[in-house]
Amino acid sequence: MARGQAGIDGYVGDHVVAGNQGRAVCQLRFIFRQNVIDKTTMANYKYLMYEGDNLKRCETDKTIGPFPINCVAQGDCLHLISELPDESIDVLVTSPPYWGQRLSCGMGCEEDPREYLNVLAHVFSSVLPKLKEDGIVWINLGDAYNTPVNWRSKDSEYSSLGADKNGLSPENSAYAKPRAKRRAFVDKSQLWLSYGNLLALPNRLVLKLCDIGYLYRGEVIWRKKNPMPEGRCRRPHRAHESVFLLAKSEHHSFRTTPPVKSVWEFANEKIDGKTHFSRFPEELPRRCIAAFGKNGPDVVVLDPFSGSGTTGIAAIKLDCSYIGFEIDPKHVSASNKRLRRTIFDDVPLFTRSAVSIHSEQT
Repeated sequence: MARGQAGIDGYVGDHVVAGNQGRAVCQLRFIFRQNVIDKTTMANYKYLMYEGDNLKRCETDKTIGPFPINCVAQGDCLHLISELPDESIDVLVTSPPYWGQRLSCGMGCEEDPREYLNVLAHVFSSVLPKLKEDGIVWINLGDAYNTPVNWRSKDSEYSSLGADKNGLSPENSAYAKPRAKRRAFVDKSQLWLSYGNLLALPNRLVLKLCDIGYLYRGEVIWRKKNPMPEGRCRRPHRAHESVFLLAKSEHHSFRTTPPVKSVWEFANEKIDGKTHFSRFPEELPRRCIAAFGKNGPDVVVLDPFSGSGTTGIAAIKLDCSYIGFEIDPKHVSASNKRLRRTIFDDVPLFTRSAVSIHSEQT
């Protein structure tokens, strides 16, 4: 039998889907060979994945609520967060969609930045009861000026970045990547919504989260080695982003030796597969998770805006368990492939008792 079907709750092809949809029939390719997989053995495996010439088997009984670990679930994060058990998450690391930078529908497309902040506050309010008492939250969020998004290829002539300091190529993604059609949102009754104002959206979000019960514990500056170029402008060129640390309780866990410094310097990076222009480098979630001071399969890491799955890769490499939520089905498929590849390629790192990996030539 070269191709078969199996009903697997929560897993459909490359997508992990919560709720009743997860009970849909999975279209996976099964290879049955004596001493490799028989029907009895198959019943003990939650996932069966065929890649190239290798039959990969990943056995795991561990789920967090309806969600299998080390997978990305497709759907609106607000709905999926509600299905998490209370006090089930140790570390949240995420970078929500920035205001006005998104092409597709969803969060980040709001015309009014106040609406954007309210939606984000609602998401993190929903997360609060899902955090363990010693849990922490890291939020990487870029700011925005109250101006249109209007970079064009010819603007490259104003840049002094690049290896030779003569600017980047006009084909560089800084100019060539697709852009949202964000317009300035001016409300004369609210002076902070004046045209050209730096809106301080990350700081406004942090204040909202403090009002709903989070403790604000600090800010890390991510100093970028290869920042995006900016044109001639009467303000500092941005070469950093902020990463905010919040906690549910004063008794949260955190690494103290060596101490976690407040400035991190590393570059952006490229990945294979589907392009995700707004992803952060793996080093960022790696440092955030390591700062928790504990690791192991009982440490559960959540990214409700999982994107390309970079937080999950960092979590798996640190021997933690991961759950990701993502609304874009293409990113769900691509990130689940990346997570599986990380698991299979980094077998020496994968020592947890809950998961065993085996590969046989077919």
